Amino acid sequence: MKEDRARPEPTPFFLPGGEPGILLIHGFLTAPDEVRPLGEALARAGMTVSGIRLRGHGTTPEDLAAVHWQDWVADVRAGLAELRRQRQHLGIAGVSLGAALALYVAAEDPVERVVAFATPGGFAFHGLPPGWLSHLARVIPYLPKIGSDMHDAAARRARFIYRRIPLRAVAELGSFLLAMDARLPDVRVPTLLVHARHDHAVPPRVVRQVAARLGGPQQLLWLERGGHTVVLDLDRERAWQAAREWFERPPEGME
Repeated sequence: MKEDRARPEPTPFFLPGGEPGILLIHGFLTAPDEVRPLGEALARAGMTVSGIRLRGHGTTPEDLAAVHWQDWVADVRAGLAELRRQRQHLGIAGVSLGAALALYVAAEDPVERVVAFATPGGFAFHGLPPGWLSHLARVIPYLPKIGSDMHDAAARRARFIYRRIPLRAVAELGSFLLAMDARLPDVRVPTLLVHARHDHAVPPRVVRQVAARLGGPQQLLWLERGGHTVVLDLDRERAWQAAREWFERPPEGME
């Protein structure tokens, strides 16, 4: 349907450069264009950047309804493997679902640093657990997406995002977040968590809980303006700068 396709080109991107190589992961219902401005900022600093497209995203909600959360994890692993063939030093950054995927994979893969923007944790969708949502999706397969937590109106209008939400995909998201939460103590790489104080999609208390469960060194940066999609909202340049500075640090043990 026309309303499910947005103006930007929802395709993966690759920006060549030097070390380190950075994998960027977009959020739920969106597409790689969400993280492209961040990628361009990192590329201007001389880094190699790869922005992947998660399965079921950037096409139609029907495609997303057919995807399992393990497919998203496989997409991140494949993107990281491809980047590793080109660069020795690697980092991962993601937004929302992308942040959770970055942490999940960092628990098993020796990347050097992670930046997690607007990180979700646990799961709640009108009080229904993922299993109940899977059953409900058979009766009500889609819900309209109403409203946005973005404060920048121009950025909100420009980005790719589905206008219908497949309930089955929401159930997969919930199951994944529970699996991610169980892995947080195994994330031992240095992690920067960037979160908006006025994020209504993921309240600040949630990212504090995520930070407390991480098994390695971490820092939490609060942004005073904007909502959930911090890499595109009012404090986006501060978010980009924080990511650049984090990835420019030498590996642990070499500082």
